[in-house]
Amino acid sequence: MKFASGGRRLEKLAGANVSRREPAPRKWRTITAGKDPWSERGVEDQPWLREPKPALAREIAQQTLLFPATRLVAQPTVIGAEDLIHAPQPAILAPNHESDIDTPLVLLSLPHAWRTRTVVGAASDRFYRKRGYAIASAFWINTFPFDRGGGQRRGLAAAAAHLRDGRNVLLFPQGTRGAGPDGYRHGVAELALTAGAPIIPVHIEGTALVMPKGRGLNRRAKTKVTFARPLHPRPGETPAELTARLHDAIES
Repeated sequence: MKFASGGRRLEKLAGANVSRREPAPRKWRTITAGKDPWSERGVEDQPWLREPKPALAREIAQQTLLFPATRLVAQPTVIGAEDLIHAPQPAILAPNHESDIDTPLVLLSLPHAWRTRTVVGAASDRFYRKRGYAIASAFWINTFPFDRGGGQRRGLAAAAAHLRDGRNVLLFPQGTRGAGPDGYRHGVAELALTAGAPIIPVHIEGTALVMPKGRGLNRRAKTKVTFARPLHPRPGETPAELTARLHDAIES
């Protein structure tokens, strides 16, 4: 018996193959389960603004324009900044968040050795929708895009890369302005545990009077910026546990 003809005879005797699988589709159908968390980022990071010449221009612009204007309207009192000389770098700076003036207020309160090595996580759905906004924020306060909500993992990965490169990262653990003491998220704690980086808790008071959410510049007021002692992740600590310690250090 020839194998070819014998094989065909056996197929006829056995009947049709009822277990035959359906062919794989040529194009997989995409199921959308919600809003794309990355869809609102129109512009990517601007690393060229962290090169020496743009960094020098930023320092001049901050010292001559941004920081004097911030001091004029916020009238800050700074506590604990001198103790940062003993704190390890790179680190995560974690302030509470009440106003858009919080970021320049923290930056002007930092010692020069810290400020020049600090990048700021800026909400990509606000500051990186258009190229002009992205360049402006990156120039004035040295931002990188941070995706909130469902895209937070991408933002945390970018923050971890900056820490690996020796830069401090400023992130607001509440995620948005005016979230209050109950609005702390686990992202900063997850970053600290993953990267093995210390957290510098920062408490800001009074900025909600200067520039309330949604109202722009409102009035002059006295503010206070307090730098607490570094929090170091503990072995076996969970993000929830570290977030609770961070909450207590900022709000107490």
